[in-house]
Amino acid sequence: QIGASSNQTVKATIGATQSSKIGLTRFETGGRISSSGEVQFTLKNYNGIDDFQFQKVVISTSVGTGLGALADEINKNADKTGVRATFTVETRGMAAVRAGTTSDDFAINGVTIGKVDYTDGDGNGALVSAINSVKDTTGVEASIDANGQLLLTSREGRGIKIDGNIGGGAFINA
Repeated sequence: QIGASSNQTVKATIGATQSSKIGLTRFETGGRISSSGEVQFTLKNYNGIDDFQFQKVVISTSVGTGLGALADEINKNADKTGVRATFTVETRGMAAVRAGTTSDDFAINGVTIGKVDYTDGDGNGALVSAINSVKDTTGVEASIDANGQLLLTSREGRGIKIDGNIGGGAFINA
């Protein structure tokens, strides 16, 4: 019941709720980064008047660098700028894993893994196990996705650099 008498009603309406109308927007971008370097950018008129310049961030395969570090830089200023960032750094095989062998000098992010013989679908688990045995050092974790493709993921947002030969059966162009 509204008011002192029964059967009183109130008509209420709400304006547009699209993110573009209420001031919240989401942007996503993606791309292949093939070299290391520094990134620095400025939000122009972030509050309607001022510009905000973020600190330089190194994009590479080293600890404390990469898209994870860039997202951290953006997020530590989110209360001021209103901008938040997330990241996904991964490399996925172009087809299901087939039997193959890595080279003796096979390495990820500068850490040598060496020769690994793996089977179709990495059924013996050799490739995933070998990569994951050094994940704390490389920052790269391996898995086989639902389609049987090798998936390399950087949880920290560092780059993923493959040296040597991962073997043709992984279907990853390094």
